[in-house]
Amino acid sequence: MKRVLVSVVILCACIIILTISHNYSQYNIKSAFLNFLYPFHKLTSSTYKSGVNLKRAIFSVKEMCSKEDALEKKIESLSIEIKLLRSLHAENKKLRKLLEIKNKYNYQIVFAEIIAEDITSLYDSVIIDKGGNDNIEKNMPVMTALGVVGITQDVGTYSTRVITILNPNCKIGVSVGKNSVKGVMQGKGDYCVIKYIGAEKNLKIEDEVYSSGGGGIYPEGIEVGKVFRIDKKPHDIFQVAYVLPCVNIRTLDRIAVIKDK
Repeated sequence: MKRVLVSVVILCACIIILTISHNYSQYNIKSAFLNFLYPFHKLTSSTYKSGVNLKRAIFSVKEMCSKEDALEKKIESLSIEIKLLRSLHAENKKLRKLLEIKNKYNYQIVFAEIIAEDITSLYDSVIIDKGGNDNIEKNMPVMTALGVVGITQDVGTYSTRVITILNPNCKIGVSVGKNSVKGVMQGKGDYCVIKYIGAEKNLKIEDEVYSSGGGGIYPEGIEVGKVFRIDKKPHDIFQVAYVLPCVNIRTLDRIAVIKDK
């Protein structure tokens, strides 16, 4: 910095001397002065342009960050909308399935939502959000479009306890296989059993099980499940069929109560 100042002072002195002595023309003095200042002008101009470019770059980065944040928020909003639409689609699909019961069986039904499950995690009973105020009564059949769910048991004003077909206290008259072998099915925890079937009856694995109308609760012809195991020993007069329900009780959220069959 000191060297620059010394150079400037010397140049000024020379210019003054030349001006006084008239030995150097005014044009040459201006030219020499401009030539001397050129590096400083160049440096100042470059510094200014660099500063402007840096400012523009910083502004551009900020603008890009702002756009990126806005885009992320838009993507998040769209993701939420997509999830909501999928949820609504799934809900509508379930409701349409329940409405098929009316068309398929021509019953008077009440749709209900499951609001609580059995605290023992055995899924042998659930609580629905319909009760006496909705004309729900004890021993009404409960089902989905896939088949039998259970029977209404304890009816309150606004809610009802339903025992599912996995509950040992839930007994349903059924018909098994192409030969329509009759029996009484009851819950056994994770599956159901049909006892006291004559040993002479021809049962097979994968035989379909339907309600028979026996017992006066369930109407005839509603899907119940399929036979997955048969216990039949020599010299026994009865055989036992094990049934896997066609309705997954653990994933239920909506059901239909049959009021008039």
